[in-house]
Amino acid sequence: MNPSLIFNGLNDSQRQAVTSDGGHLLVAAGPGTGKTLTIVRRIAHLIKQGVDPGSILAVTFTNRAAREMKERAGELLGDAASRIFIGTFHLLGLRIIRESRSDDFAICGREEQVALLKSLAKEGSRKSAQLAERISRIKNFLDEPADDIAELVGAYQEALKRNNACDFDDLISVPIQLLEKAGEASVFRERFRHIIIDEYQDINPAQYRFLRLLAGSHASVCAVGDSDQAIYAFRGADIENFLNFEKDFPAAARVTLSENYRSTDTIVGASGRVIGNNRKRIEKKLASTRDAGAKITVLDLPDERAEAAAIINEIEARMGGTSHYRMAQGRSPHDSFEQNCRFSDFAVIYRTNAQARALEEAFAASGIPFQVMGKRNSLQRKEMEETIAYLRALALPDGAADPGSSETDRMERLLSEADLFDPRADCVTLMTMHTAKGLEFPVVFIAGCDEGLVPCTIMQDGIDIEEERRLFYVGMTRAKDELFLLHARNRFLFGQRLAPPPSPFLSEIPGELKECLVVADKIRKQKPEEKQMGLF
Repeated sequence: MNPSLIFNGLNDSQRQAVTSDGGHLLVAAGPGTGKTLTIVRRIAHLIKQGVDPGSILAVTFTNRAAREMKERAGELLGDAASRIFIGTFHLLGLRIIRESRSDDFAICGREEQVALLKSLAKEGSRKSAQLAERISRIKNFLDEPADDIAELVGAYQEALKRNNACDFDDLISVPIQLLEKAGEASVFRERFRHIIIDEYQDINPAQYRFLRLLAGSHASVCAVGDSDQAIYAFRGADIENFLNFEKDFPAAARVTLSENYRSTDTIVGASGRVIGNNRKRIEKKLASTRDAGAKITVLDLPDERAEAAAIINEIEARMGGTSHYRMAQGRSPHDSFEQNCRFSDFAVIYRTNAQARALEEAFAASGIPFQVMGKRNSLQRKEMEETIAYLRALALPDGAADPGSSETDRMERLLSEADLFDPRADCVTLMTMHTAKGLEFPVVFIAGCDEGLVPCTIMQDGIDIEEERRLFYVGMTRAKDELFLLHARNRFLFGQRLAPPPSPFLSEIPGELKECLVVADKIRKQKPEEKQMGLF
């Protein structure tokens, strides 16, 4: 390792986060501020200071993010990187369980859980799926085990034990049980003396308990994340863990990364004004290192078909075609985006999976190649195989032989929707706001900026408006060069025809940072027989 490379290209805040030592550290890192770079350089600095690579633990929330971090560490550190554990909480849990027992075991996916619960509870698939979700919430410390389900939980765990299996949540709950035993805990506490948690705002109560037990009173904990990107409350993530870090870990230092290298000044300014309306956050003002760029385009369209057509027209314009909307406004089709782009430069983001159908149909008819996050296809196969190979290498004990197809099946169960994204595939990516987190694209379209969808109140009551605003903020900050926000005045969704007003979040974007265009409804031509008859 060349020590001079550790600080190469770092700004003052990044350098401060890299070199801060002697205790706990909170790094409040806005989108596009070089979070992964800072983590990798901090690891390199620790090793340069004489820290054993094997005593460093870096945890993040997707295998794709962990793999990227591991690759960057390998480029900087060489062989030393192989001794650092960089992976998800679940992969860490799997490693701890494996080291604590000599026999092999299976991991049940959700389908197998539901099938097992159907046989135990004598219920149908839908009810059994609900029971599986209740058990998952209990294991993640989100709910107390109520009397009506306590007996079933016991029978379910016994059935898993008979089958020498565990479910996905056991990869967290079982290590917690092990770490609560003093002898078991000391082994891992002695091993991991420097713990770095990426996306700290996303941890749920069980993962928080896992971390506190693992850290004990001796490990230094570095939490990296952003309260403005806390979007997983539905999974049990608690933003309070991030906001209370300095109370939970006394004398912790705080560093704020606020220089955004990703997006234009317009996108950074507009998204900042939107998220500034939230109260539950650590205040920070991001500054773009780029120029102003194009204004944000807000399109008001007749319906979901026109919405999809507008997206396709804008993509075709940048791939050599002509945008009808730009022509209608007297604008150059290429006035704000440098050419020589690829289909992979474009992303379409939406709030609910129900919106995807109209978009998929339009893209399929257009001939534009596209991938839908969460749907497995041939484009994503190579990415999945490489991720599984990475997981297998990290999860298997040193020197252990590859168990073959059963191990591959086990690793495949650890994949999330985000792990299936292939950034090398030259196609447009369609995805929800949740799965867009951590990604970036030159041009982003956010479809369905309607009241009822953004924020999503159409199918549920009592929503957390701040969480919904954070989701919109995540969507906005995926864009590097251009951002389109699309609203349909008429939309068929969830089996009903709706006429929603624009999303209230659109009004939070300052007028000088956006350009609003209205596409008129098509005038229906009268058929000859519909003409009014004359009197004579």
